[in-house]
Amino acid sequence: MVLVGSVRFVGYREWTESLGKDREWYIQVVQSRLYQVIQHISSEYEGLALPLRYDIQLIMIPSSVDAAKFVKALRNSLKPYTPTPIRVTLLCGNIPEVLERVKNYEELGDYWERCGPSKIAIAHADINNFTQATYDHGPYNTYVKVMDILSSYVKALKDIAIVQYLGGDNIAAITSEENIRQVISALTSIDGVKVGVGVSEEPRNAFALAAEALTLIRSEGRVRKYCILKSGKDI
Repeated sequence: MVLVGSVRFVGYREWTESLGKDREWYIQVVQSRLYQVIQHISSEYEGLALPLRYDIQLIMIPSSVDAAKFVKALRNSLKPYTPTPIRVTLLCGNIPEVLERVKNYEELGDYWERCGPSKIAIAHADINNFTQATYDHGPYNTYVKVMDILSSYVKALKDIAIVQYLGGDNIAAITSEENIRQVISALTSIDGVKVGVGVSEEPRNAFALAAEALTLIRSEGRVRKYCILKSGKDI
């Protein structure tokens, strides 16, 4: 079971339309600031945020966190910056279940559930020799390649994982522990992709373990396509 939250900015579209025609630069500034705040607070609670589509952002926090305390800290931190009211929902369940329930986000207000001890799996996909490819083909062509890969991952994993672009050549798939193998199979189906996987009760630590797993793959000369680090064990 995973504790996944959504932060919804209520009336966001109406706010953007109220800004007039010369607005896009300001919208981007506000969006990046809101994401920065949400990410910072989530990390303080050993969680991690995903910008998703910015008007609705996702957060993952350990099941042991005091939900009321976390939501209060998040609200207080966002208050000076948010242009709209916010709704925070924390749902407990495996990733497919949570994604199904979030479909009805309009019906969800400020609401949070309690979870028992649970672990989350982070699969961090990274493209081999991406820096050299950027030198050879330019930043835009390599960006297009990453977007093509991202699109294929989203379609393949939409029912079992949350897929998020992290920048550069980095893509993360967030899933439940029981779906790790299926996610790895989809991510490594593309040539030249290596995958570091971290499993932990703390999402922030799961991302750290995934990064460590990628470092291990590189140190071995990329002889394997994936590595899983779980509770100090290399799988």
